Amino acid sequence: MVELSLSDRALVVEFETPRHIATTAHLKGLVVSSRVAVYQVDEGVDLSKPEELKDSVRAELGLDPEDPVMLTAANVREYRLAQDGEYGAVATVGLTNPACPKMGARYQPLRASTINVVAWVPDALTVQGLLDLFRTVSEAKAAAAADLLLRCNGRATGTVSDAVAVAAFYDAKGYMWAGPSTSVGGKAASLVYRVVTSTQRRPEDVLRSVLGLTLDELTSDAMVLYKRAPVPGVPDEEVGRLVMATLRDLLSDPNVWAFLVAARELDIVGSAGLIPGLSAEEFEQDTKKVIADELLATALSLYINGFKALTATYWADSMKEKLDLSLANLPMFEDDVAASLVSSALSRVYDVLLRGRTP
Repeated sequence: MVELSLSDRALVVEFETPRHIATTAHLKGLVVSSRVAVYQVDEGVDLSKPEELKDSVRAELGLDPEDPVMLTAANVREYRLAQDGEYGAVATVGLTNPACPKMGARYQPLRASTINVVAWVPDALTVQGLLDLFRTVSEAKAAAAADLLLRCNGRATGTVSDAVAVAAFYDAKGYMWAGPSTSVGGKAASLVYRVVTSTQRRPEDVLRSVLGLTLDELTSDAMVLYKRAPVPGVPDEEVGRLVMATLRDLLSDPNVWAFLVAARELDIVGSAGLIPGLSAEEFEQDTKKVIADELLATALSLYINGFKALTATYWADSMKEKLDLSLANLPMFEDDVAASLVSSALSRVYDVLLRGRTP
């Protein structure tokens, strides 16, 4: 039996009987304990002495020295829980400071963990099996982060300060393996993936992850283009409101999102040199031998507003660098799709201004 207790700053996972816990949230790495705590700290808290802070948390919550303590700046009240019988996983999820293999080794001040995962199974495992379960859960967390398309210099696998704990019963004759193809690891992986990906994200945050730009930045780019061909007698403020409203409407359409996600995925794979026939160097140089980026933008334009959007997209694409648009700094596929989104929205706005059509 597993119980969760929640206070203003703490989420405590408590097992009915002590279990072996493999974790990055305790100096020992492997402990025998019946509780794991996730404690919410303020943004910018001094974490230069994390173990002293964790000891004070243990004293505050009445925990034992062996109890792992995870620190987070995410709201613990927004935790996610998934269970399948006696298997379970709980997570607090903050998605700032994404990490990816290509970010490079660099010094980072210690931060509160942003994705904290606690998973438990009712099975008896050897130490080897417990470590295999830890691997499986970590991989599931990484897969979830990758599918959330966190913005990083490549495929994100989490954030810079994630923490993981897995709990099971120990038996020297227990399961030696708990990989994703085993019944134990498979259930745990599925639950962990579910809790991490079920976090509620604002559309603005998703847009920033997928395109690297905010709605305000897209609107600003559209207005720079508009001022090259303004409609007489219409205040810029009114046009700006129409542009933003049109973009919001387009971003409520899953078909539009499908184009944006496709562009982001292609840029991630392309930057790694994993598109057959296209090296990473050619990708970075935006080689002219690739026209799929223009084709993707063309299809999106035609979907949004037909031939008018297509001609607007050609115009925007030819002007984006000259006008120093924010979207011009995006990678190969994203810059064209972003140009298509902005200019196609603008073509709809011209329809409203010139013909009185509703967006």
